[in-house]
Amino acid sequence: MSQRPAIANLKALVSAIIANGKTGNVRAVVQTLDNFEKLTKNYRNDDEIRLLIAKAYRHALDPFGVAKKFKDCENMIEKIEGLLKTNSKSEELQEVFSEALNALIFHYIMNERDKDIHKTLTRLGRFASSHQINPFVQFNYALALSQVASYFAEKEDKDVAYNILWEIIGIVTFYPGKEILTQVADGLLQCINVVGNRLTYSELEDLANRIDEFINFTNEFEIQQKLTSCQGKIFQYIAGLRMRLGYSPDGKKANIK
Repeated sequence: MSQRPAIANLKALVSAIIANGKTGNVRAVVQTLDNFEKLTKNYRNDDEIRLLIAKAYRHALDPFGVAKKFKDCENMIEKIEGLLKTNSKSEELQEVFSEALNALIFHYIMNERDKDIHKTLTRLGRFASSHQINPFVQFNYALALSQVASYFAEKEDKDVAYNILWEIIGIVTFYPGKEILTQVADGLLQCINVVGNRLTYSELEDLANRIDEFINFTNEFEIQQKLTSCQGKIFQYIAGLRMRLGYSPDGKKANIK
C-alpha cells in the first residue's frame, strides 16, 4: 500500500478546489478532485481522510452547480452519503452532508428546478429528523426552509408556502434560539404574507402566540423586528376575519344602526 497522504497536502487540495470554484474554473476543479481521489483511494476508512474527502466533494459541488452540471452534483451528494454510511455517528460528516444538500437546493432555486427543490428539501428534512441532536444539521435545514419559502412565496405558490410555514414553526418550536430564528425569520414573513389569508382564526391566533414566544428567544433587535412584522401581518388578517364576522377589528361586537 502507498504511504498515507499528508493531511496538510489534502487540506491544500480542498483549498484549491474552493479557490478554483470561486473563479469558475471547473476544469481545474475536476483535475484537482481527480488528483485528490487518487491520493485517498486506499484510505477511505481513515476517519480524518474520510472527512476531507467529503469536504472535497461538498466544495466541488458549488462550481458544478453554477455550471448547471446537476447530474455531477447529485453524484457528489451520493458519494458524501456513502462516506457517511461508513461512519454514521460522525457529527462532522452529518454536517457536511446536510450542508451539501442545502447547497444543492440553492443551485436548484437559481435554476427554478421546482421538482428537484421539493425532492431535495424532503430529503434534507428526513435527514434532519433523523439527526435531531446535531445543531449544525438543524441549522442547514432551517436555512434551506427559509430559502425555499422565499422562492415559492415570490411565485405565490400558496400550497407550498402554507406547508413550509408550519415546517418553519415546527423547527423553531423544537429548536428555539437565535441561530435558527436568524435563518428562518425572512422565510416566515414571506410565507405569512402569501398564505395568511388562508389560515383560520384559530390558526392565526396560535401563530401569533407562538411568534410572541419566539421573540423572547433572542435579544437580537433585527430578528425581533422581523418577528414583530410577522405578528403585525397576522393581526391584520385577524382583524379582517373579525370584521367579516360582524365584529370590530378589536373583537368587540360592532354597533349596527
